[in-house]
Amino acid sequence: MKKSLILFVFLMSIAVEARTKEIIAEVVFENTTDAPITSGTFFITELDKEIEITSAESFSITLPEKGKYQFGFYSEDFTSYTYYPAKITSKKNIITIRLEQKPATETALNYRNLANPEDLGVGMNFIFNGINQKPVDFSEFSEKYVVGAVSKNCTVDPVLMKRVTAHNQKVANYLTKNFGEQWKEDLPATPFGLKAK
Repeated sequence: MKKSLILFVFLMSIAVEARTKEIIAEVVFENTTDAPITSGTFFITELDKEIEITSAESFSITLPEKGKYQFGFYSEDFTSYTYYPAKITSKKNIITIRLEQKPATETALNYRNLANPEDLGVGMNFIFNGINQKPVDFSEFSEKYVVGAVSKNCTVDPVLMKRVTAHNQKVANYLTKNFGEQWKEDLPATPFGLKAK
């Protein structure tokens, strides 16, 4: 009987420990603008997980265990800042997404139209992300191939990284289709998502 009781207590402690490994975290929004959230993507880098967001309602996420995670939020309509504890635990588990109005000089990139081949061509630009103290001169390249370069915000989250890479690859495919491989030799700098020459 005593052995059975010890075995029962041991098994219960294993079951409780297995359940407590998971952490429930709460995601809350602070919208400092008058605009409602209609679309966005919340992501967890370590889990390679993306959650589509259509409102500013708080929601819970389940993490496999306590520890360090990188969270972020991307929306074409807002500039976002994500705040959370350095280590997520059952007591420190609030993830705050602060939404602010995008500056007037920052324009949202329209990635939806890039799927259409007719949208590539005159006026297309490679996108570079980062602080560029000495911008590369794309004038000769742009004159020859009618494709230039634009520099965007240095903050790059995984969702934006995928979109910028896809955009730059579509511009590269357009150039290869229309000019062969020669354009790669004339490229003054390697855009994000493309291999260096």
